[in-house]
Amino acid sequence: MGVLIIYGFLTFLEESCLAEIRQIDMLIENKANYQVIYTNLNQQKAVLEHRQLLLEAISSGKALPYQAMSEINKVLPAGMLLSNYDYQEGRLIISGETKKKEEIFEFKEKLANLAVFEMINMVSTARKNDVSTDKNSMEEMWGFTLDIQIAEV
Repeated sequence: MGVLIIYGFLTFLEESCLAEIRQIDMLIENKANYQVIYTNLNQQKAVLEHRQLLLEAISSGKALPYQAMSEINKVLPAGMLLSNYDYQEGRLIISGETKKKEEIFEFKEKLANLAVFEMINMVSTARKNDVSTDKNSMEEMWGFTLDIQIAEV
């Protein structure tokens, strides 16, 4: 009888120890799952931060052409028309036409006084004859091209 009682007591202890071991194993497994999630979140955060840095690097100079064109528009004489512009790596090349050659030089001077532009070069000025639908009226037109170095902001 004593052996049966001792055997029953040992079986009970074994079951309680196994139950405690299972609980600890589940706790370790759950923490391992959370650790994996935490690691994944850290990796995702690092990827998002890297992506944000890339986006900032890509879009860092995009406002510059808009700002330059806005400043040009402010000093553009009334009779002058811009027909083309090309922006490449801090340089803006604009072309246009006007009725008076003097307006081209005034426009260049006004641009030179703006802080947005470092250097302005006159690439070309050429006289054009624009024949309208009425053959009796010939209007003198001047075409121009300016090469403008934009200051980094």
